Amino acid sequence: MPEPSASPQPKRHRRFWLWAPYVAVLAALVAWSGVWLAMSLRTQSELNDRAKALRARGYAASWSGMKVDGWPFRLDLTLTQPRFGEPSGWAVAAPVLKGESMPYTPGRWILVAPEGLTLTRPGKGPLAVAGRAIRASVGGLDTPQPRFSFEGLDLSLSPAPGGQPTAFSAADRLEMHLQPGPDDQAALLVRVEDAKLEPSTNLARLATTLDLTWDSRLSHLSALRGRDWPSAVQAWTAAGGAMTMANAKIALGGLALEGAGGSLTVGPDGRLRGAAPMTVRKGGGLNLGGLHLGGVTVGGLSFSGPMPLKFEDGRVWFGAFPIGPALKVY
Repeated sequence: MPEPSASPQPKRHRRFWLWAPYVAVLAALVAWSGVWLAMSLRTQSELNDRAKALRARGYAASWSGMKVDGWPFRLDLTLTQPRFGEPSGWAVAAPVLKGESMPYTPGRWILVAPEGLTLTRPGKGPLAVAGRAIRASVGGLDTPQPRFSFEGLDLSLSPAPGGQPTAFSAADRLEMHLQPGPDDQAALLVRVEDAKLEPSTNLARLATTLDLTWDSRLSHLSALRGRDWPSAVQAWTAAGGAMTMANAKIALGGLALEGAGGSLTVGPDGRLRGAAPMTVRKGGGLNLGGLHLGGVTVGGLSFSGPMPLKFEDGRVWFGAFPIGPALKVY
């Protein structure tokens, strides 16, 4: 009589698919860590190479320490005591400068100066800049025409020892944006909100605060090149470069001006020249040397209509009335 067959053993399930997702995640993490490390080292190498190239051309580019972290999804750059300057004397320095970039947008950086900065101006000395927020962004670094934006909130600007004051000593907001566009043009936007005019300046004799929106277009942007800032502006002017106002609003005390059009260039003295058509809007008025402007009268004449803003002979004029020196670009 045959022996009864042994009872069948239960089938053992493989555990490969149980561990596979974890192994895949670990492998991807190790691979990405290698990519991030390579990008971190490349960032530091490129910064050192660019700084060396700038110094060879007479620029200043230095820092006492550099660190890159932010693993796994960011590149966080920290420069200690950085200083950057160009041969004509313009320079910016900060105790600490922090930058952030995403690995998938390597040509764009967001920069923050958490402890303020010092701006050095040729012939006017250093200016200490502090605020609740001082930040900038730079994009398109791998293109001929990069993009640039700056924003400062609750700013205070005070001359350091040996420096001269600027036009305003404080501002709730200061914005500057340069955006390249088609046909070798660029959009330049400057916005200032509730700026406290420096008492020693000419504008302070007219009002105590200033609000400004200046939206303009620059032509021949590719010609803005040179060994330093003055030579770049001179090359741009020689090539026919000009600034056309797209939209401007100026609130100076009780005087409100709006306008568009006109053409501004830079003269041999480095100051703006040209004219921008403006219109005086109704407001509280402005006292200018005993004359009342701004929607009321000057010697029985109404100034509620057109009133050009002119830059000539090194001065700024509201119509026929000089109000101070023209902006010095370099």
